[in-house]
Amino acid sequence: MFGRTADSQPAEFPQALARVIEDGEKHGVTDDMMVKGMVSVANLMGQFVKPDSPEEALMKQMWEAATDQEKDAVAHMVLKVGRKKLAH
Repeated sequence: MFGRTADSQPAEFPQALARVIEDGEKHGVTDDMMVKGMVSVANLMGQFVKPDSPEEALMKQMWEAATDQEKDAVAHMVLKVGRKKLAH
């Protein structure tokens, strides 16, 4: 994804996300706070990070076209993916 490092793999994202969610919960971060943070980070990345692939360019275009409600829905889905990994 944006700014990928040599040792990061897309398949590892759900597990890494689950760890971040778990850590946030330990520190009292609510789901709403996590969603707002995800949206803020995505907005910031969209301004400063160049997509690495055509798929990322499409995701950026979709994010830019999305309403605030749609962005929140995407962030909620990302949170759901992370929570699913926590359950396993």
